[in-house]
Amino acid sequence: MSCRLFLPWLLAALALISGGCGSAGQREVVVYVAVDRQAAEPILRRFETNTGIRVRALYDAEAAKTTGLVGRLLAEAEHPQCDVFWNNELVQTLLLAERGLCQPYRPATAATVPEQYRDPQGRWCGMALRARVIAYNTRHVRPQEVPVRLADLADSRWRGKFAMANPQFGTTRTHMAALFAVLGEPEAQRLLTSWIDNRVQVVDGNAMVKNLVARADGTAASVLLGLTDTDDVLAGQAEGEPVAYVYPDVEGRGTLVIPATVMLIAGAPHRSEGQQLVDYLTSPEVERELVSGAGHYMPIRGSGRHLPPDSHGRTLKAIKVTHQDLLEALEPSSRWTRGRFP
Repeated sequence: MSCRLFLPWLLAALALISGGCGSAGQREVVVYVAVDRQAAEPILRRFETNTGIRVRALYDAEAAKTTGLVGRLLAEAEHPQCDVFWNNELVQTLLLAERGLCQPYRPATAATVPEQYRDPQGRWCGMALRARVIAYNTRHVRPQEVPVRLADLADSRWRGKFAMANPQFGTTRTHMAALFAVLGEPEAQRLLTSWIDNRVQVVDGNAMVKNLVARADGTAASVLLGLTDTDDVLAGQAEGEPVAYVYPDVEGRGTLVIPATVMLIAGAPHRSEGQQLVDYLTSPEVERELVSGAGHYMPIRGSGRHLPPDSHGRTLKAIKVTHQDLLEALEPSSRWTRGRFP
């Protein structure tokens, strides 16, 4: 991890350690959180109020989403410090499960989550959804002009006007793995190379992608399109920003849909409290809050019927990719994208 990404993570870790001395005999749980803090923190505070269990949370930096916390969990594998990992995506949860860092545990409401969004061995469970979308500025891009395929982002009219987050982190890393798994390595590499040749701008995080699109002023340097997550666009719309999105490739292979995931850490120092937190985070109550509140997620229960249409009124069609194929594509896709994007 670069120094630029390591420093905020280190400061947060020190704050967590320094705040670790609670009242004698007070029950507590340690959770590492890759979900946006503004969405996660109220939920964790409510858990504290409802249970009396003190929550010690470590949040990841926007630019290093998930990757920084996963690195920490791997480093702590022999002496776990964390009880629960609340991830904002899937592929690195699969990696942790593959490496034996997940303690199998089936939450009380796991059976109500669709099978494709929970581990058959009970090592992790999905809790709410986001989709990978093409965002656009509604003041400077007419709806009929918006690309509806990922391949269309290579069109010369969008040269230098398209942004995405660093493909080594967060849901963008998951997206790269999915493209390698679904398209095959040669076709995926050709697609990504076409974006690079079209001068895609790579920035620190999906929120920054949305911000650039929302602030476009129509000048030659404006970023008019961005590859990001539905929650970022919906958050912008809630603030009155001129942004909307389309689901890419719904007439083809489909759009990538990514669940937030929760897992109990193997060897968790506060296992009972961790189980209680996992039960709470995977409950319909928390799902409703993530959907209707600051999280701007999509519901995971009954997801096939309740995912909203995009700005073109099109129904979401999800890419079909197995967990195993996604996991196997993680390292090849990360290795290929490393150093190739500007």
